[in-house]
Amino acid sequence: MAVNDLDLDKIIATVEAGQAEGGPLDRVSAARETASRLEALAQHVVAHFVDQARHDGASWTDIGTALGVTRQAAQQRFVPAEGVDVDAAVNKPALPYTSRASAALLAARELATEHHHRSVEDVHLLLVLLDNRGGGAIGAMRGLGRKTADVRKAARTHLGADGPRRAAKNPPLGRSAVKALDVAAREALRLGRGEVGTEHELLALVSDPSSAAGQALADAGVSYDDLRAEVAKQAAVSAERTAQKRTTRRKRTGTA
Repeated sequence: MAVNDLDLDKIIATVEAGQAEGGPLDRVSAARETASRLEALAQHVVAHFVDQARHDGASWTDIGTALGVTRQAAQQRFVPAEGVDVDAAVNKPALPYTSRASAALLAARELATEHHHRSVEDVHLLLVLLDNRGGGAIGAMRGLGRKTADVRKAARTHLGADGPRRAAKNPPLGRSAVKALDVAAREALRLGRGEVGTEHELLALVSDPSSAAGQALADAGVSYDDLRAEVAKQAAVSAERTAQKRTTRRKRTGTA
């Protein structure tokens, strides 16, 4: 598909087709939702290749030049911030979280607080995802045949010692966690999802082998490619089941 295939007329036609029975204001709302998704896609496609360039050794000066901005501007845009409030991240995400994904973030903060850590990092998120037994993350791990106990043991080695008891009771998100959430939204978009689930959070963690969580997952034999393939497979199965339920419901109500 060429980038030019995404022309304005096709986008307008898609909105109109989705609101064939709606009024003008319904189409305005649908257009706003479409525009928001396109903006998110645009941001993440650039971020994806910036990450690749960094992994290949490109400097921020080089990346800034490629983007037509200064080194500082490139860093400000793509280097994860730290000190982000967990509640703000949950309540105002770039892409909505599922209830389980939101709960995982709050549980990660509780875990960091329990250990008197000053910030919530990616390894805190990994540990709580492994305890979220009904989430997509656990489903993907089971699909791969991986034992969560092995990953949990590896993650514990990266957790770090308890901090001083005077540490904040509601620690903010650290840089590694902020980065993971950004990548989780990207993974959800790449898989065509409208929400970030625990499986996307786990994908984000395993995607960076240099991070504490990424190292723990690698130590337990979990790779990004294998996990992504499993997440995509389970999403396809879930979509098929949903479609079958809708078809059955329509037949029962006589609306097929």
